[in-house]
Amino acid sequence: MDVPINEVKYGASEILFFSIPFTMLLVNIQLFIFPKLFKFDVFTRYKKGIETIFLSLSIILALLYVGLILAATGREVNILLFIPVCAGIVLITTANTLPRFQLEVHQTSSEFTQSTNQAWNIIIQPFSFPLFIGGIAMLLCVFLPDGLMLPGFLTILLCTMLISIIYSYRAYQSYVNRQ
Repeated sequence: MDVPINEVKYGASEILFFSIPFTMLLVNIQLFIFPKLFKFDVFTRYKKGIETIFLSLSIILALLYVGLILAATGREVNILLFIPVCAGIVLITTANTLPRFQLEVHQTSSEFTQSTNQAWNIIIQPFSFPLFIGGIAMLLCVFLPDGLMLPGFLTILLCTMLISIIYSYRAYQSYVNRQ
């Protein structure tokens, strides 16, 4: 490749150009290996959620790769813009994927297992909604001025986590009070 790279700052061009695509290849190979490893109902039940997670990982790795290549080739790129974008994608994907992982409550299971599965099923939806809103807000952080982007990102992250925890706790308390 005849692209000028500052190898002292970014590393050897061979590693730079091939490490992230190799990682993306490994991530996507897992998508084909998982069904072979789990030949029972569990995988088919969670297949869509797992595929969504792998797709978001591929998108994040592709974004990081493009940003790294642009920065390494001397283009003016603000790498910090990739942080809220990647975190926003992770939160949105998590919010959309978690509700797909509802657990079955079997009467033959132990009381502890039944209550744990019920608790998960009760809190997962209220936990996911603030994650989705927080993910969208994080994506919007890229439009903030440079001096406000990091504080805005961290504030949104903290508020998202706190609100998710509070919503889930309230949902569980509401369920317990109805019992």
